[in-house]
Amino acid sequence: MFFKIETVAKNETQSLIRQKTFALMLAIFLFMASFSAYIGWSTKNTILSVYAQTVKEMTAQGIKEIPNNPFLSTPPLSILKNMVVYVFLIGSLMAIIVGHSSFIRERRAGVSKIIFSKSMGKWEFVLGKMSGIFLALTIINAISFALSFFSITIIFSHLLSMPETLKLLAFYGTSLLYMLIFAFIGLFFAIVSRSESLSLLIPVVIWIFISFVMPQLTSALDPTALLNPTSIQTPAPQNNFFQNAQSIIHPFSVSESYKSIGRSLLQGDSNSYPFLPLIAYLIVVTGSCFYGMGKFNICEAEIDQ
Repeated sequence: MFFKIETVAKNETQSLIRQKTFALMLAIFLFMASFSAYIGWSTKNTILSVYAQTVKEMTAQGIKEIPNNPFLSTPPLSILKNMVVYVFLIGSLMAIIVGHSSFIRERRAGVSKIIFSKSMGKWEFVLGKMSGIFLALTIINAISFALSFFSITIIFSHLLSMPETLKLLAFYGTSLLYMLIFAFIGLFFAIVSRSESLSLLIPVVIWIFISFVMPQLTSALDPTALLNPTSIQTPAPQNNFFQNAQSIIHPFSVSESYKSIGRSLLQGDSNSYPFLPLIAYLIVVTGSCFYGMGKFNICEAEIDQ
């Protein structure tokens, strides 16, 4: 059993790596990690330049109460705070494509009947597929972690401390969990849909609902919160409808949970780590893939365009 799962997982990982989609996703992730570090570095230099000029002018005017350097209390990982938004929007969408393509290939080529005519079980096959997706996304996040680590090291001219390194590793581990949720959504609809176009359209609609509709309902009192990686503490106007919607939907919003964890790990502005929604969603979509594979009828036509 484990040999069959390992074989499918290895073949799936190799197939995904050979695809242009994987190369494109890796390139986008590396660009996002580099661009996020560049934005953080540029922002830091701009603020420090303004601070130095302000201190110079205050000193010339004889002012003795000089404000502290704004970056003295800012953690080095904060320059990567835009990665939260990049993964939240782009990474999750690319993960859908990876999950969708992992099973649609067999259905499009019409080889699923041949695969299951052997001693290969449905659950073994789908577990191997999910393992291959996991390995492919792990490779992407691992390379992005290495690039972020060295980018911060170059910018600050010293290595990250062990706690900071663990926080960065935890961020990319959390990003992996978040992307797996959407990858398995793509896999599920590639299994159960009879139309190839619908098998991709429905996951994208779900992505829109999770990424935009639910956060908008939970953050409507703070309109900038949807795409802003920084937590804003300004009191919002009172509105009973949005307050009620926030209290009901927020615990189930996996995107808000991911952003909250990302802010806590990279910026250290809170100690909020709501992993429960991510784990719950991942369990649900994983179970759905097994259920869909169990109901998969190999005697029907493979898939319509």
